[in-house]
Amino acid sequence: MRILILSYFFPPYNIIASLRTGKTAKYLHRFGHEVRVVTACSLPYPADLPVEFPADHTIATPWIDVSLPHTLATRFRRHRSGIVTLFDKAPGTQLQYTLALRLLDAYRTLVAFPDDAIGWFPFGWMAARRLLERWRPDMIFASSGPPTALLIASALHRQYGAPWVAELRDLWTDNHYYPYPMWRRVLETWLERRTLRTATGLVTVSEPLARTLRLRYSLPTDTVLNGFDPVDYPPVQSTRTDPYLTIVYTGTVYRANQSAKPLFDALKRLGSRAERIRVAFYSHSINGIVAIRSEAQQYGVAHLLDVHDAVPYCEALARQRAADMLLLLLWNDPRERGVYTGKLFEYLGARRPILGIGPPDNVAADLIRERQAGVVSANPDDIARYLADRLDEKERAGFIPDLPETVAAGLSREEQTRRLEHFLERLIGERRIAGATSTRSPE
Repeated sequence: MRILILSYFFPPYNIIASLRTGKTAKYLHRFGHEVRVVTACSLPYPADLPVEFPADHTIATPWIDVSLPHTLATRFRRHRSGIVTLFDKAPGTQLQYTLALRLLDAYRTLVAFPDDAIGWFPFGWMAARRLLERWRPDMIFASSGPPTALLIASALHRQYGAPWVAELRDLWTDNHYYPYPMWRRVLETWLERRTLRTATGLVTVSEPLARTLRLRYSLPTDTVLNGFDPVDYPPVQSTRTDPYLTIVYTGTVYRANQSAKPLFDALKRLGSRAERIRVAFYSHSINGIVAIRSEAQQYGVAHLLDVHDAVPYCEALARQRAADMLLLLLWNDPRERGVYTGKLFEYLGARRPILGIGPPDNVAADLIRERQAGVVSANPDDIARYLADRLDEKERAGFIPDLPETVAAGLSREEQTRRLEHFLERLIGERRIAGATSTRSPE
């Protein structure tokens, strides 16, 4: 197959969307397909992801940051706590500040349509057009979010007739965290339907999300999970010599939706035994870490925390492999029941026991239980008992053994990309059959 991948995010920029599209391109290329990628360059993320796809098959274009005024205001707002007194000294200045922020929010609502990456559209579209003038794909694969990639794919389909598949890692206007007012949601729903009705098929990341798409659109829809890549991990360690029971968390902490309170409550209940435990966070999310520290202080266990800056992707995997246990903070929102996190699949690939904190009635918790990869609970007593058992195990054997390889069977990036490959091949085959049938002259 000749496949054109359209994705705003792509390695080396370290964000989960880049990781997924980079691995997809890598393995489709290794499977023998002719793959080209159109993406954006100079994104505001750490450029430390390994690049595993040929550079001469990648077209990285510039983009315009249409949300720059709002972005600058957001950064200013984060530091506002140190500036409030300055505003309060001048009558009326605080009101002017609040009004300015609201105007900037309104600006973003109007201009960043359908998303903040719309400034990539003309560059990505023109780059793809120039490519299609000399190289025609059998299928265009557009990965969203942001939905701008879908707009480019739909425009190319209308101009060149090339079939395309939309990957929605998150739902578009059906996303339960949709941030804009109702009038915009109405407009964007119209745009979504106009865009996706030209697609040949849809891909998403969990079966609950796939069911939603099937109900909304009469299109072939498949689930391609996130995954892990075994080659990214350091060699297996047979023993670990750290005297503490180390629990590691890597990645973003979302202050509004995640909480470690049940864990800290459990540590408090363990009493003096908790002194043998350390909880390490590797994260760049300042507000999230502030919230975590505050929660730990509430239970008197802040001295058990080790907080570090975020580390490059491969180093984060090494920290996971070196841990005794891995901490997964599930979102405290029932609307998240159908959403996996990319971190979960990394953890399964690391083959270290997982301690999930949060509601147990969601697909992530189900997967942990099905794979016997750890526990998920919001009950401090249950968590304390689990930690006590792991402490006993480490004191007895000197280390916590790896989980069996079967815990991650079928969940590698290679295996999930095979699933995508079969879906694309089926759609291309059906399209060719339909085209042959429609051109066959009657007898």
